[in-house]
Amino acid sequence: MDNLAIHLGLHGVLVLIVSVFGGLLLYWSILKDTNRADWHLLHTGGSARGILLIAIAAIISLVDLPIWQKTAAVWFVIYFAWTSTLAMLIRASSGEKGFRFAGTKTNKLVFFLYASAA
Repeated sequence: MDNLAIHLGLHGVLVLIVSVFGGLLLYWSILKDTNRADWHLLHTGGSARGILLIAIAAIISLVDLPIWQKTAAVWFVIYFAWTSTLAMLIRASSGEKGFRFAGTKTNKLVFFLYASAA
């Protein structure tokens, strides 16, 4: 098995673990009637990103690129998955939306993570 596929698969599983944690916190937020939307975003967004990484792991060996380009693409996708998942986690736990680079340091961090992932 290709090392890149292993990295993609393991990172996918780790992102899914964060998503499961977000799902548990979503359940608690539903019971307490608090910020459900932010925890729902983390749970669904993290699940989608984790599944994406695992799906790419299954087909990465079919990509016909020089190894340095394939490696760069894989690490950019992993970077996207983690930065956006981390932004969603910080958003859900802090309540900062991160719509623009202004306000509190946490809001700026969330914005930077989303923007750098994009």
